[in-house]
Amino acid sequence: MASISEVKGIGPATAKALAAKGFKTAEKLAKAGTADVIVVSGIGDARANALIAAAQALIAAAGAPKAPAKASPAKEKSKGKKDKKAKKSKKKGDKKKSKSKKKKGSSNKSKKKK
Repeated sequence: MASISEVKGIGPATAKALAAKGFKTAEKLAKAGTADVIVVSGIGDARANALIAAAQALIAAAGAPKAPAKASPAKEKSKGKKDKKAKKSKKKGDKKKSKSKKKKGSSNKSKKKK
């Protein structure tokens, strides 16, 4: 059983207020109706619905089997190439910026008019 404090959006104060009204586990909160939860001080309709949904999601996630994440060797190799390309393009961008800077007032058109 998941503790009520494990539910996303429930901090220590809300957990204490929910526990005082009988909601000590995420499972109990997940099965509750909005009307049951809004009796807790500081919780309105919208927050009650959000907390119930978060409790249901926590329970569903806890019940789902977790597969270990495996990185494929091909993806690892491509990261190196992308990093090199990013560095090259950054260097090229730095050169372009330095070339594009012009001094103010260097235009002859503005000086010729009197």
